[in-house]
Amino acid sequence: MDPSRRLPKTPASDILEAVRRLVTSRGPISQLVGRAVDELLRLAPVRYYLQSYTQKQINAFATHASRYFELYNPSGSIEIAHTSRYTHRTGKSELCILATRNLLPGTVITELKGSMANLTDEEDRELKRTDLRNSDIRRDFSVIHSKSMKKNHLFLGPARFVNHDCENNCELFREGRYITFRVIKPIALGEEITAHYGDGYFGRKNRNCLCETCEKRGRGG
Repeated sequence: MDPSRRLPKTPASDILEAVRRLVTSRGPISQLVGRAVDELLRLAPVRYYLQSYTQKQINAFATHASRYFELYNPSGSIEIAHTSRYTHRTGKSELCILATRNLLPGTVITELKGSMANLTDEEDRELKRTDLRNSDIRRDFSVIHSKSMKKNHLFLGPARFVNHDCENNCELFREGRYITFRVIKPIALGEEITAHYGDGYFGRKNRNCLCETCEKRGRGG
């Protein structure tokens, strides 16, 4: 997340070829994803990036990459899409997660995985400086609060693209080593997957919230 760090660029076509082989090949998805990750690790810029890391760190990088490759499984239930809901606030197009088929309550969206990284107090303060116009909404959407640990964490992986809604249709929970989502309301094909970030995440009583529910009810931001 250091914008001053210069890294060699990987041609997008190289990544696309790995994804295309993943999608068109037959076999167990875990095996296909593993093959795609191996291709990624062989790319010269990736090798350069990882050269100073330990094997444990490289394994963690490979696991993290596999979570993104899993999204391209043709039999999956979600896709990443663009949303303009927050553009007037952030100045850019943001991402969201859409359902690619109808989902019933109780369904676990297995390909929507994430993990949490610890933040120092200084890092947490820096990531809050994303909107200087509103003193109580300076927050990067990737930062979540852990009630059990009573501190903020950086949310990593495809799961971080799940946006907030005050009438959310999914809940976040831990499944083994991963954090993923369980459906709590019927979700229709093409509908956005949403979670609840907390009652005070977007200012006091979420008074700056930009979710669809707040828009429909004429409240929030």
